[in-house]
Amino acid sequence: MCGIAGLISKTNQVDVKQTIWGMSQAIKHRGPDGEGFTFFSSSQTIPAYSKETPSINKGQTTFLFNPSRFIADVEGEFKLAFAHRRLSIIDLSESGHQPMCDLQGDYWITFNGEVFNYIELREQLKQKGHVFITQTDTEVVIASYKEWGVECLQKFNGMFAFALFDKKAQRLFCARDRVGVKPFYFSNTPHSFAFASEYKAFIKSNLLKFEINEAQQFDFIVNANLETAEQSLFKGINELKPSHYLIYEFSTHTFQINSYYSLPKVALTQKTETENINSIHEKILNSVRLRLRSDVEVGSCLSGGLDSSIIAGIVKYLQPDKSMQLFTAVFPKETFDESHYAKTVANYVGGNWKTITPTAEEFFRDIETLNYFQDLPVWSTSTYAQHRVMKLASENQIKVVLDGQGADEIFAGYSHHYMALWKQQCSFKYFKLINDAHHTMPDAYKVFAKQLVKDVFRLSVDYSRYFVNNKKHFGKSKNDKLASSLNGQLEFDYNGRLKSFLKCEDRCSMAFGIESRVPFADDVELVNEVFSIEGNQKIQHGISKYLLREAAKLYIPNEIYTRKDKIGFETPVKAWLELYKQHILAIIESELDFIDLNYFNTNFDRLLTQKPSFILRLFSFAVWKKAYS
Repeated sequence: MCGIAGLISKTNQVDVKQTIWGMSQAIKHRGPDGEGFTFFSSSQTIPAYSKETPSINKGQTTFLFNPSRFIADVEGEFKLAFAHRRLSIIDLSESGHQPMCDLQGDYWITFNGEVFNYIELREQLKQKGHVFITQTDTEVVIASYKEWGVECLQKFNGMFAFALFDKKAQRLFCARDRVGVKPFYFSNTPHSFAFASEYKAFIKSNLLKFEINEAQQFDFIVNANLETAEQSLFKGINELKPSHYLIYEFSTHTFQINSYYSLPKVALTQKTETENINSIHEKILNSVRLRLRSDVEVGSCLSGGLDSSIIAGIVKYLQPDKSMQLFTAVFPKETFDESHYAKTVANYVGGNWKTITPTAEEFFRDIETLNYFQDLPVWSTSTYAQHRVMKLASENQIKVVLDGQGADEIFAGYSHHYMALWKQQCSFKYFKLINDAHHTMPDAYKVFAKQLVKDVFRLSVDYSRYFVNNKKHFGKSKNDKLASSLNGQLEFDYNGRLKSFLKCEDRCSMAFGIESRVPFADDVELVNEVFSIEGNQKIQHGISKYLLREAAKLYIPNEIYTRKDKIGFETPVKAWLELYKQHILAIIESELDFIDLNYFNTNFDRLLTQKPSFILRLFSFAVWKKAYS
């Protein structure tokens, strides 16, 4: 839901009006249903509209936050400006316009996301004397801050990124959800402090010039890492990390960042397996139920795997009289194609199933657009498949989709989760555990042995020969050692790699004005419950996501419940790259001056067989650089 931006002028050397308008225009795809601004000076607060603000919001006096002045006519020296791009999901009326304020105009907010338990919070706040004039969750966020201060974050169940201006305290309160579903970036220079939902807002508004952070550049190309450090690939732009909030003091123009959440440790009092399964069942149902709250139709992505199938099945249980629209990327005749399973689920739940088959020609046609909307280069062609699924949903007039991201990271669904468990319990009597996993992991002993060798000797992949002499020191990959326990590895993944997937999810959906909701990733009650359970209960009898399967088996076909193979969201990357070899070489040669082109060209075919993802990262990086230069 929506896109946000804001700008604080420290020295009056920044054109506040022109810059905030440019920032909003750069992220207009995130909110095609409306645009709003608010300008703050020491003596006045001016809500403003643009040509893209719905006429019903212009000049209204019903709400204090309704804009009364056209942005071109706004004049003054402003210390702060908010911008908001609206994607109408909850309360589609004019009362959902942002930036929004309380009844007295003392607290102003620009908000992105959904607090899914807003109805319950609103009732609680009413009992404390708060009065509400809209049906939005945004107004609930304002009232929650007024009641609890920064502790309001402990009350929210959902995905969010927002900035709230407390006029009385002359303080800006910015926060991001616990796992990072919704983005928040900021810059701090001698002349300004700014924030936005996407990097492009800073660059395309000319607030900052485009410069690449060299350390992050090679971390991506060599290790496939993005957004792992505080500073981003864009020099001068930082990321507010998940589970953190930022307080900016206008009196000193300084800010402080604090954490407000961490994953729970294993509970001291252990439940039985049946008790765990029943509790997870209850919390999954509630998570999906909350994320069906919408004033527009909700669809769902469907891969055919366990996670998305469970979501589709639960939705059918909760809404038996509705036929949900389901969207799948399929690759007929490919070994990794899951269309059979997706069709089985669609028929089982009586869904309206639609498919798309991305091709190599389309990928290379759209790669610059994909990189632009992603804000960053991509490390997998699967991102393009997801991009096309979201486009398909948009073409079918869907503005909200559900997706299964996060289930693997909390319930243990990846092959390295098996290895973390085996490492935790390594003993002769546990060899049976490795045997049990052969349906999911062929050659399990071999894979586990290789991982142990990598951990002991910290082996890495050496790409230095592909770089020119002065860049060779960036060439060796990092080897992240497996955690010594399954829960330790799950915590590492939940706080790390999951955010990268959620970043792709956000950009793929918002490129088409779609809000993507992830019931497994951001429901705090579900996440807390699962992380309080011992890791050895999450993989049993060689079956990954054991507790999830058992908790949700009533809602899915038996064919899905008994699946043990793990395919993932695959695309024919090697075949696609092979078809466009000359095009790839030409783009890399024109954009990347740190590549040893002769060596890369000579070894392209070998790389294509052994490390196609390295070629893709180089190519995508070159295209991304071209799009932003």
